[in-house]
Amino acid sequence: MREMLKKIFLFEMLWKLLILGLVNPLFREIYQTYVASVGVSFNQNMIGTFLNAKGGLLFLLLFFGAALLNFYEYSVIINTIALCRQGERFTLPHVMKSSLWNLGVMRGWSLAAGALYFVLLLPLMRIGYVSTMVSHVVIPEFIFAEMRKTRLGVAGMVLIYLAECTVHLAFLFVPVCMVLRHQRFREAARESLRCWKRLSWKYRFGILGGLVLWERIITEIARYWRRKPLGNDDFGEYFFKNLFQTEAFRVDLLYWLLVNLLVTAAMAGMIWLILSGLGEGGEFCAVLCPPWSKDSAALLEMAERRWKGWTDRLRAHRGRWKLGAAAACILLAVWLVLTSWQPPAIHAPLAIGHRGCLLGVENTLPAVLAAQEAGIDYAEIDVQLTRDGVPVLFHDGNLQRLAGRSGSVAELDYEELRTIPLSDYVHPEADARIATLEEVLEVLQGGSMGLLIELKPADRNGEALASAVMELVDRYDFGERAMFMSLDYGCLLPLLELRPEWWTGYCLFSVAGDIDESVWRYNVDFLAVEEVLITSRFVTQAREQDLPVYAWSVYDDERMRQYLEMGVSGLISDYPDEVVRRVDEYRKSHSGTEYRGR
Repeated sequence: MREMLKKIFLFEMLWKLLILGLVNPLFREIYQTYVASVGVSFNQNMIGTFLNAKGGLLFLLLFFGAALLNFYEYSVIINTIALCRQGERFTLPHVMKSSLWNLGVMRGWSLAAGALYFVLLLPLMRIGYVSTMVSHVVIPEFIFAEMRKTRLGVAGMVLIYLAECTVHLAFLFVPVCMVLRHQRFREAARESLRCWKRLSWKYRFGILGGLVLWERIITEIARYWRRKPLGNDDFGEYFFKNLFQTEAFRVDLLYWLLVNLLVTAAMAGMIWLILSGLGEGGEFCAVLCPPWSKDSAALLEMAERRWKGWTDRLRAHRGRWKLGAAAACILLAVWLVLTSWQPPAIHAPLAIGHRGCLLGVENTLPAVLAAQEAGIDYAEIDVQLTRDGVPVLFHDGNLQRLAGRSGSVAELDYEELRTIPLSDYVHPEADARIATLEEVLEVLQGGSMGLLIELKPADRNGEALASAVMELVDRYDFGERAMFMSLDYGCLLPLLELRPEWWTGYCLFSVAGDIDESVWRYNVDFLAVEEVLITSRFVTQAREQDLPVYAWSVYDDERMRQYLEMGVSGLISDYPDEVVRRVDEYRKSHSGTEYRGR
C-alpha cells in the first residue's frame, strides 16, 4: 500500500507540473488566439463566440482534448492500483507508457459520451474521481442564490442534486471498466450497472459509505475553509507575481497543496476498494505489456533511444550545462523581480449593499435606508423604466417573485405599479411598495452614502432609461456620489458620451477570453463581476488595465476577506453588517497602503 501511494503521489506531482506548466497554458493560448481574432465577448454574447464553424471546431478540440487528458490520468492511477493488487513489479514510466493504450477506447461516439462524463459530470461531483486538467465544474452561485428565493427554486435545487448523485452512482464503475476491460463508454456504462449487482453487500455498503464519508469530509473542510480554491488559471504567467505580491495567494496555495494530497489519497483508497469488490473473478486486471502494434513499439523504442542520446550528451558536457543553468537562474530571478511589481489600486475597498440590503425588501426605500444606517459606502440598486417613463427600483424581468402576479415593469404605468404590494423570502409578511429613483435620491440628499445604479433596460428602451436616469441625477446633483453599470453595454453609451466624468462600469457574469487591451474599446471605469469570475489572475490582470473590480454577490465573510486580500476594490453583498466589518478591518490593517485616487 505504501509503495502504491508513493507511485501515485509521484505521478500526480509530475502530471500536475505538466498540465499546469505546459498543457493548460497551451490550451489557453489556442483559446485566446481565437477569441482575440473575433473580439472579446461578455455575458450572453459569449455563446455567440463559438456559434460558427471555426469556433465550434475549436471548442470541440479543446473539450475532447481535456477529456483525453482526464481519462489518461485516471488510467495511470487505476492501472497502478490494479498492478499493486496483483503483486506485479513495475516502474512508473512503464505503467505510464502502457496506459497510453487505454486511450484507444476513447474513439467514435465513445469520445463524445466520455467527454461529457469525464469533463462535466465527474468534475461537477468531485467525489470518487478527481482530475487535474478539469478539476471542478462550478454552477455560478448567483443562479442558486436566485433559486433559493422561491420554494419552486429550492425544490429544483434538490432535484438537480439528486439527479447528479443518481447518475454518478450508476456510472461509478465506468472508468474502471474502460481502463481494465478496454470497453467503450456505452459498454462500460452497462457494465457499471451490472457491477452493482455483482458486488456483495459488504462492498456495496463499503463503497457507498466511503463516498458518503468523502462527501462529509469535503463538506466539513469547506465549512471550515470557506475561501475560494485556486484554479488552473492561477498557475499561469501571473503565478510568481501573485505569489510575491498577493497575501491571499500564498495561503490559498498551501491549502491547494494539502487538499490535493488528501484527495489523491482518497481517490486511491476508493479505487482500491472498488477493485477489491470486483476483483474476485479476476476480470478486472491490468495488463503490464499491452499489445502494441509493431510500428508503435518501434516508434517508442526510437524515442527512448533518442532520449538516451540526449541524456548521454548532457552528462558529457556537464560543466557547460551547470554554467548555463546558473546563468538561466540569474536571468529568471531578474525577470521575476521586474515582472512582480504591481501598480497601486485606484481607491480603497468599498462596502456595497446588494439591492439596497437584506434588512428590507430588496430595492425598496427601507432596504436602501437600512444600508445607509449600517454604514455602507454605496447601495447597489436596479433601475427599470415604467411604461410611462418613470425610473423605478426593480430587479426581475417580471413581477411574479416579489408581487405574485404576471406582467413586468415595462408593461405597466407607475400609478398602477405603486399600488402593488411587494414581499420577498426574507420578509414574507412585508407590505412594501416599488420606489422611484427620484424618491431614493431625495431621501439620500442629507447623507453620505452613494448609489451604484444598475440600468436594466427592457424592450429596447436602454437609451430612454439612460436619459431618464441622467436627468434625475443631474437634477439632484448626485453625479459625484453615484456609480453606474449595466449588463447591457449599449445602455451605457449615452452616459459614456454625455457624462464622461461619471464613474461608469460594465457588469459581467461571464467572459470569453482575457481582459486585454481590447477592453479599452469599452471605455469603462470599473468592472462589477460575478463571484465565479474572481480569481487572483483575473484581479491582477484587471489592475494592470487600471480597472477596479467589484465582486458580486459575496455572502461569506471569509471569502470577503479573501477577495480583499486578492485586491478587489469593492464587495457587493446582501449582508451590510458583515461587509462593512470586513472592509473596515482591511482598511485598518492596510492603513499605509497607497492609492492613486479616483
